[in-house]
Amino acid sequence: MANAGVMSTAAANLVRKAVVPAASLLFFMAVLAGCQPATSEGIKFGWFYRMVVELSHGGEPFNMEVIIGCGSQVRQIPGEGRSARAIWAPYIFGVRTKNGEGVLVQSPNICDRDVVKEPVPADFLPVAFWAPDAGNLEFLVAYLHESAYEQPVSKLKFHRATITEATEADYRAWRETKWKDNIVPIGSRREDHVNGRSYFRGEGFFPKEDPRNKLLLRMSCYSFLRVPIPSDLQELIRAQWPPTHPHYWLLGWPIAWPILFEEKPDVTHYWEKFRAEARRRGLLDREEPRGLATFYEGKGVNRRSGAGHIERNPKSLASGQGLRIPVRVETGFPWATERMKTQGAFDLHADTANGADQGFAYCYRDLFGYYFSQPPVGELRAADHRILIDGKLIGIWPEAKTMAPGAVIVERDEYLWLKNDFPLTHELARMQ
Repeated sequence: MANAGVMSTAAANLVRKAVVPAASLLFFMAVLAGCQPATSEGIKFGWFYRMVVELSHGGEPFNMEVIIGCGSQVRQIPGEGRSARAIWAPYIFGVRTKNGEGVLVQSPNICDRDVVKEPVPADFLPVAFWAPDAGNLEFLVAYLHESAYEQPVSKLKFHRATITEATEADYRAWRETKWKDNIVPIGSRREDHVNGRSYFRGEGFFPKEDPRNKLLLRMSCYSFLRVPIPSDLQELIRAQWPPTHPHYWLLGWPIAWPILFEEKPDVTHYWEKFRAEARRRGLLDREEPRGLATFYEGKGVNRRSGAGHIERNPKSLASGQGLRIPVRVETGFPWATERMKTQGAFDLHADTANGADQGFAYCYRDLFGYYFSQPPVGELRAADHRILIDGKLIGIWPEAKTMAPGAVIVERDEYLWLKNDFPLTHELARMQ
């Protein structure tokens, strides 16, 4: 690859050669599993939208058309009556490029919108992905900011996306033609509709012995957000700065936790000061860096205009204005191997070179729980976290019993880097 900032040639080769099954353990994703329907009924698709995404790839026009189907699914939660909820599909659709790479787009959760009376914003920006190998989607690069397309490392240029109403005849014609170019692996239609099983979710999608089938082992997109440190908190953090004042350093959780999460009555919480400082600088806007990014919800990308997405409630979270720094961990597939079961340290790589810090994320399955859990159930084996930025070691957090990083990255005394991930699944989305 000519552009090494987003992913090195070596990493790309690992993706192409990977054949070992993998899984990612995301305990905090349990809520996204949703309640499964108590019926074998499928989804009744009855209304449709046409999304056309105009891109360039390799300097040539690369347009994609997706017909989004909307339907209802009957379910019954124990103790409650039967109910129905709206489902949309396909959640992610991708096609192969001339050189064997892949380009994928996420369909928006548009099903309750009359686009004639309430048009989608003219600058609507869906989440897009680039795959170094269209035949192996275990590693993707997500484009999560409008600036990402302008960087030297970018493989894509975004022009515009339009959404209009479509008919069932349009949908059937699309299924018979362009749908067949879809590079996302597709399983049983019934399992997809009833149980929500998909390539990105796992949980029964893969052959029986494949560890990717384990509960809650999702494919997710990983990145950091640069959060500015308020001036009245700089002294608190500056006191932890190593004497040599490195550009990047690590802040341990005993200090970071009360700053980020601890609630104190009758006191302005530290985190509120971070939020206010970010808003004052016109950064992050409607982001919540301590939780999940909202991209998995199919809202699109919040742009500098304040639009670009389809979230109606101006008080709701809508990710996209924050500049993300992509991160990959040695415990991730396809580069992790069985050696991790005895390894006492592993690396985390963040990339900033050539504009990689301008709104990207790396998407893969993190096998941390698979390799580092040990008896008794729930116990995690300790490991040193080696933190590297652009290939340079900035610090080691020793004997951690958590997913990486076991500490917060600090940029001088100006910014905290906080992980802000999201899964490539949604309980109301299907793949077909």
